Amino acid sequence: MENVAWKRLGWTSSRLGLGAWGIGGQGVGETSVIQGREVLRTYLEAGGNFIDTAPTYGESEELIGQTLAQWGGKAYVATKTKFGETRDTLSRIRPSLEDSLKRLGRDHVDLFYLHMPPEDPEVMEEALGICRDLRAEGKIVGIGASIKGPSVTEETVRLVRQYVDSGEVDVIQLVYSVLRQRNLEAIRYAHSRGVHIVVRTALESGFLTGKYKAGTRFAPDDHRSRWNPRMEEILALVEDLQHRYVKEEDIAALSIQFALKEQGVTALILGAKNQRQMERNLASCSLFPMSDTLYQALQAAYGGKTDLCNPA
Repeated sequence: MENVAWKRLGWTSSRLGLGAWGIGGQGVGETSVIQGREVLRTYLEAGGNFIDTAPTYGESEELIGQTLAQWGGKAYVATKTKFGETRDTLSRIRPSLEDSLKRLGRDHVDLFYLHMPPEDPEVMEEALGICRDLRAEGKIVGIGASIKGPSVTEETVRLVRQYVDSGEVDVIQLVYSVLRQRNLEAIRYAHSRGVHIVVRTALESGFLTGKYKAGTRFAPDDHRSRWNPRMEEILALVEDLQHRYVKEEDIAALSIQFALKEQGVTALILGAKNQRQMERNLASCSLFPMSDTLYQALQAAYGGKTDLCNPA
């Protein structure tokens, strides 16, 4: 397991983080508590120690708290609040964190994200001020902004720059994959100013595992249903990627190594709904890094595909 130093926060963690949406059961299809515990144990036993969760991920926070209490090792936990996007919800940021701490069974979290970070500069400053107070009280260590998805647009890049320029944010979380590369500029900008980047959606909700086939459709209550209108176009693009570039390594490994290649990426969070998926992610991250030649070829071939691969 590769480790990485978080210079702004003073700790070292595994570069592969566990995105814990998949174990929570909310909007991700069928899962179970038993499978969630297996995912967590597999990750922790492999040396992973950076876990990303949120109150909106179903039972995720409770499951993490219970598992870490039994495991007894050191893990860094990030959670989020969906409040603060508008001025009338600013007062709910603190209660949101306190509820998360109760579910996690902790007196603090290592990283606290604004999950819907406000775009209005004045509201942003008020929200970050609340986070500063929480940090002064020892309830959080790092302040983060989880930049809005699911689509990646020029506005996404602008918002990243706004939060980096605030000087208050330690970590930015954003979407970045071989099929949606528009945030590359934002990653490099944040890195140049010493702000950490956590990448999510490197496997594009499973599209970049090769498991979805022609005719796939997701149920309305599954968050992946937002891609249904463009399903055939995206699957054709994935098939092209497999045909042109995947040889000995599978498409998931190729996609993970692509996301990890960029110097400004501090950590990558990957979800898993069962032990098999977690083991696959671990194996993909342990491969030799992608060559510069292949990385540049993938940038040239798919760097302009972001709009196609955004949800319709």
